[in-house]
Amino acid sequence: EPEIVLEASGWGHVKIPEDPDTKFAITGHESQVVSIALDVGETCKGEPGTMMFLTPGVEQNASCDGCCERCLSGEDCCVMNFTNNGSTGQRGYAALTPNEVLGKVIPVDMSSPEVGGTLIAQQGTFMGSSGDVNVGISVDCNFMRCCCGGAGLVRQKVTGNGLLLLGATGTIVQKILQPDETIIVDTNCVLAFAEHVKLDIRRTGGIVGMFGGGEGIFNTTLRAREKPGLVIIQSMNQTVFLEALAADKIYRR
Repeated sequence: EPEIVLEASGWGHVKIPEDPDTKFAITGHESQVVSIALDVGETCKGEPGTMMFLTPGVEQNASCDGCCERCLSGEDCCVMNFTNNGSTGQRGYAALTPNEVLGKVIPVDMSSPEVGGTLIAQQGTFMGSSGDVNVGISVDCNFMRCCCGGAGLVRQKVTGNGLLLLGATGTIVQKILQPDETIIVDTNCVLAFAEHVKLDIRRTGGIVGMFGGGEGIFNTTLRAREKPGLVIIQSMNQTVFLEALAADKIYRR
């Protein structure tokens, strides 16, 4: 069974909570849609262009809070706020869809111990949120890591204890690294990881391996330090996907 093999490797698909109190649902396989339930007075956020529909009573407005850090992290200057201002007791709904071509929605519970309230993500991956979630930046000043590790110099740093929604392409899998456990990942596949997971690089092998193995000179390593940490990877990021479409070719990644 393919699922048994995947689970035996320690990886798994991103799972949607089945708790009856869960207030969001994700629909579809590609170009997914996330529907968020909003009680009166509640607000969810989305990046510009993600709104698909709003039920009566849900109003939208734009804000520019944290504009500088948002722009440095690959996001637009503004963020959209969807607030249920309807009559008392009437639940409203906001549906969002990723701006990425064939995008998928990845929910992350920022309050989970595997995340610990802080997640480091690729630039531009924030799609939306509900509850206490703030987007900032994390700067990696190590020259080798920022150039060859796959996450760049300036990464998104998301903090809070609410629901974070990431937008990405490809097949998405996740793993909870145990303390001192290390996983080796293709540099193009890193999507997000908990702040207490250390990102580093290692050579892909000897001269023949580095120049003939198809993986480049370096792979990315991710290691959980003092406690378990969440790692999320993707099979094909947006940049590689668009380059493949422009070349009229779909590569492995």
